[in-house]
Amino acid sequence: MITDLNQIVKEWGYRVHNSRPDPKNTTHQYKLYELLIEYEWPINAIDELLHNLNEVDIVKNKNSGNVYSVQTHNPDTQDLIKKDASDDEIEKVKKGEEPESKEDLLASDHETVDDALRYTKSQAKKDGKREGVGLGTDTSRAGEAAVHTGIRMFQSGASLEKIEEELMKIANEDDTFLNAKWVKSTIATLKAIDREIGIKNIEDVAWDTDAGRKAIGVDPKLKTSSDMFVRTKEGKNIGISLKQDGKVFLNNGGWDEQSVLLLNDLKEVVPSEEHKRLTEAMSIAGYNKDRAERFKQAYSKYSPEDILKMVNSLTPEEIKKEKLSKKYLDILKNPEKLLEKVRLASTEKPNNLSGNEMKALHRLMKLRDKEGDKHIRESDNVLSKKTFNVLNSSEAAKKGMNRHVLRAMHVFDALGLNETLKKGGVDSFITMFGISPDGATLDEENLVSLFGSKFQQVLAENLNEVRNGDADPKELEEMLADQIEIDYESGEILFKHEDGGKYPLFYLNGRARGIGTAPVMELGQTPFMALALKIGSFDTSTWEDKDIKKLEKMLKKDKE
Repeated sequence: MITDLNQIVKEWGYRVHNSRPDPKNTTHQYKLYELLIEYEWPINAIDELLHNLNEVDIVKNKNSGNVYSVQTHNPDTQDLIKKDASDDEIEKVKKGEEPESKEDLLASDHETVDDALRYTKSQAKKDGKREGVGLGTDTSRAGEAAVHTGIRMFQSGASLEKIEEELMKIANEDDTFLNAKWVKSTIATLKAIDREIGIKNIEDVAWDTDAGRKAIGVDPKLKTSSDMFVRTKEGKNIGISLKQDGKVFLNNGGWDEQSVLLLNDLKEVVPSEEHKRLTEAMSIAGYNKDRAERFKQAYSKYSPEDILKMVNSLTPEEIKKEKLSKKYLDILKNPEKLLEKVRLASTEKPNNLSGNEMKALHRLMKLRDKEGDKHIRESDNVLSKKTFNVLNSSEAAKKGMNRHVLRAMHVFDALGLNETLKKGGVDSFITMFGISPDGATLDEENLVSLFGSKFQQVLAENLNEVRNGDADPKELEEMLADQIEIDYESGEILFKHEDGGKYPLFYLNGRARGIGTAPVMELGQTPFMALALKIGSFDTSTWEDKDIKKLEKMLKKDKE
């Protein structure tokens, strides 16, 4: 590999038409690319050099105060305003408009973080839906803001004890969303960040806001699972996904929304006919129709008089037990109209019954007809059973689902194989779990522990080539997908290890949070995954007896 820059520039000059290499000229860039390939430079080093040649910084002259763009920032005579400025920012400078400085952008980001950290329930009632502050709940946003704040405090020399003390002052206020559990998670996460990245190695920290992204050079339009970003002193941007603890969801939300995301993800890998069957199985309309039919079957043997008799026989204790408030009792006291709506719902109008009407009917059934209650509750499992039946009947669908799990785990992000992230300004990605006491990460090391020596061998042989674009990552993806098995009876997602063992790391489930509410889809992490991350190994033969007993206890509690 030839690295003598004088020789490279001289040879580059010979290859362009006027002997004057222009770093901005795409033809000249290609000539340089060819030359460096001949000189045996690695692809990633070439890409980095070409990026640096194209990079334009916006600076302010220390003497004149003039703002302009330069190819190379001179810290002796110029203050850096914006590194690697966009075309829009450069154009603004040409027009005499001074762009926002990195300091101003970070100040804006940090102000948003401080607001989220101290945000109150009273403010939430007044404000309604909030925009521009990330996904998730107000509580999870407060938790993310606590980690962001903790990093800044840690950088300023505050001890972990002091950080915890200050955060707990906020958590102990009656009206704030930040809670003690998130504070405990924050301290564990800070330990993990210091261990994996190094607090002293962090130059800037930004939440997932437009201002924060712009400040460190991450594309505001880039879709990423990062909750925050840190920029290291080496100039690398690391995206961080924050998990409060080991009990997390890769997918969690309304079935209607989550099924669309899943179906879109499977569209390219599942044959069209099977994809159509899967779409029908996951249909909310089908679920609503089934649920309506179950209400009809459960109540078909009852007359309006029977309903009134059951309602009038309810004791105060029963009413309290099933939370049959006045609004529900009022609904049940008009049984003729209610039973007519039940009949129509099962034949002509699947959405005819309101949520409160379904809740009232179901709660009465729980108290007076156990079989009817069981029959209605089985609607909870309809969506997942139908979905599992289709997935289980198609090898292509199974593999597609396995790939979806890998992507939801951010496996390829963690291995640095997501080219979209790199192009958007994110150099690497890590998932952090605030598992007490020291936090945990999902990274290359424990992925090797999970998938075994064959995976490690493939990584050693091919990972750099894949990262450099010289090899197709599909081979690696196929290999990993083959090591996943989904139990379509229990919904457990098992990872097959080379030792013959199967690790239940995730589960897939569809359920309603109570009859009368919209069903949700959960792709969740099992207690085993959480404990393995905490211990740092998926190989249970290396675990201590106390860890095995703890797992058995967690699994028993999870089934209750």
